[in-house]
Amino acid sequence: MTRFFLLTLSFWILAIGAQAANITWDPEKGYQSDEVELSGLLPEEVQKVLFWMNQGRKAEENGNLRTALKKYKRVSKKFPKSQYAPEAVLRSANIQMRRNKVDQAFESYYLLAYVYPNYGSFNATVGEMYKIAVARLETYRDKIFWVFPGFLNRDRAIKYFERIIYIAPYSDYAPLSLMNIAGAHAKKKNEALTIFALDRLITNYPKSFLTPDAYIQLAETHASLVRGPFYDQGNTEDAITYFEDFLIQYPENKNVNLAEDGLADSKNVMAMSKLKIADYYFHKRSNYHAAKVLYNEAITIAPKSKSADFARGKLTQIAAIEAKKEVEVDANEREQPSLEAMEQKARKRAKRKVLGIF
Repeated sequence: MTRFFLLTLSFWILAIGAQAANITWDPEKGYQSDEVELSGLLPEEVQKVLFWMNQGRKAEENGNLRTALKKYKRVSKKFPKSQYAPEAVLRSANIQMRRNKVDQAFESYYLLAYVYPNYGSFNATVGEMYKIAVARLETYRDKIFWVFPGFLNRDRAIKYFERIIYIAPYSDYAPLSLMNIAGAHAKKKNEALTIFALDRLITNYPKSFLTPDAYIQLAETHASLVRGPFYDQGNTEDAITYFEDFLIQYPENKNVNLAEDGLADSKNVMAMSKLKIADYYFHKRSNYHAAKVLYNEAITIAPKSKSADFARGKLTQIAAIEAKKEVEVDANEREQPSLEAMEQKARKRAKRKVLGIF
């Protein structure tokens, strides 16, 4: 799909939305509008649209929902530029909700918001889409053989939330949708996509009321991926970063204690990792310099942890070993003969006869 086509489509959508009129319904007179039909339809076509709309509304009020739905769909599909088309789409969506056809209802609401954004309340339409997405995520189950309830379809719920973000990126429903997407991926044990959704929320909606919770969830998700002090600590570093960012930006938040505990645990894991590497250099390689650097890093990362106490003990051992070596070196240096003694010994060796003859 080329960029030119997308721009053309966008202008066409905006043009249609601009033509959406405010219309009224009267049980005796039917649908009426004070505005002139500007869709370019012939008079007989306008009359046909009005006839179908009136038939559909009367059938709807009489409880004949299938007939009403057919009439409204004729209007929206055959005459999408008519001023009654958005009303037909809205009535179709409401009927589908009454029939518990949530997927069809979502498509109708999405069509209304995307093609006729100026008709009615755009925010209310997006709100209906959000309700359907939440239902798909938490309660609504497809029927097996039209009788037995099936499983929750979280994948479809995620797609619905993504479409809400696409069509209404600046609404309050966008960060809510991202939080629900993260929760859906978390339930599916897909940590990578959970992190991606939460990161999008923090980056794109830094002032949202959900952003502090996103920081906490991001940090906890990274922390859950840590396999222990013997493994790569990239996730531990990320967890520490997000916990610290949360504490800096939201010092009055109710979850401060939770963040402080999570930060302490993450730092302790990082300190233990440094400790294990230092032990390798100390005990296996006798590289005391590298061991001291790593033990000190462990103390710096988590100075009040058990790992820090253990590292201090190891530093004391290294200091004792190095002090002992210094004493031995001094003793060796004192035992070394002087230069004069070595020269005298060399002269005596030079005078010694070989085999008592030479």
